[in-house]
Amino acid sequence: MFKVHLCLSACALLASSAIAVAQAPAAAPAARPAPPPLESPSPHYVSFVLTQDVNAPADTVWVRVGKYCDIGEWGFPCTILQGPGNEIGSVRSIQNEVMVGKTRYSYTYAQAPRQGVTYNLYHATLEVVPVTAKTSRLEYSFLYDNSMLTDDAARNTEIATRKMRFTGFLKNMKTLAEGGKLEKPTAPPPVLSTAPWLVAEPHYVTIPMSIDVNAPADKVWARIGKYCDIGEWGFPGCTITSGKDGELGAIRTIGNEVLVGKTKYSYIYTQPKRVGSSYNMYHGDLEAEPLTATTTRLHYTLLYDNSALPDDAAKQKDIENRRTRFTQMLENMKLLAEGKPLPEGAVRRPAPPAASPTTPK
Repeated sequence: MFKVHLCLSACALLASSAIAVAQAPAAAPAARPAPPPLESPSPHYVSFVLTQDVNAPADTVWVRVGKYCDIGEWGFPCTILQGPGNEIGSVRSIQNEVMVGKTRYSYTYAQAPRQGVTYNLYHATLEVVPVTAKTSRLEYSFLYDNSMLTDDAARNTEIATRKMRFTGFLKNMKTLAEGGKLEKPTAPPPVLSTAPWLVAEPHYVTIPMSIDVNAPADKVWARIGKYCDIGEWGFPGCTITSGKDGELGAIRTIGNEVLVGKTKYSYIYTQPKRVGSSYNMYHGDLEAEPLTATTTRLHYTLLYDNSALPDDAAKQKDIENRRTRFTQMLENMKLLAEGKPLPEGAVRRPAPPAASPTTPK
């Protein structure tokens, strides 16, 4: 009898312990290391758009002036240094500009950072917008941080100079697209700095992903295309910390990501450079491509330099991890755009960062 009572007591104790363990809250994910402070802690992003009407259809205009090194004819001398030449990841000789985003009638590029020079996150997007069957409009938009300039007078002078230069380029493009010829040669590229590039031999990789959605593009983009919609289909807790959602220069809490390019159905973002760290030029390009009146194809393309990873195995693992994570996000976007709820666990909250380190002096 004693043995039976002893067994019952022990079993009851084990059972209650198991229940307590089962009911105990799951351990919180380990805190991620805090990122270094931003290289430009108080950026002043300036953006502007220049336009030029063209008496030619959009297809004709883009074929004539929209290739990545066509700038060599209407702007600065140009050669392709890396990549296929007209796809995301291509690098041209003008300030080592990298194509970081692309749609049917647009491309967005960024300039690579240099050693010892505060990075101004310079980005520009060239786009041709169809107006009628026979006319179109060229739009050239710019986004960069001018906080490192000395005062408002210097900033205004720099903006005015840039606007004048690129307004001339737009006129050159109009002439070429309408079948004319240019009388003046292209301008020499401006010399911004003689400092060496931060990464002497970058290795840019792209991860293109896509998914078809049974909904029209307008509906899809309205549902998942706002800059902080990522908080619903990607990373929870997104808020806008500076600027306005959907406008160039907007900053969201996720990685301090900055909206650096956009078209009607797309946006491109990047992460700012941080103090004392390498910079891999990470960019994300989200686009809703209309297929028919009732269907859309979502494209999500990642671009970054993986030259800092130790070997091919590490590079491939990193690519597959990113592909898996962002493919899930595309599947989430498809469900939301088609009016369906997300399954439990479809969006995971990342581990919180540890306490921020003291800013170096």
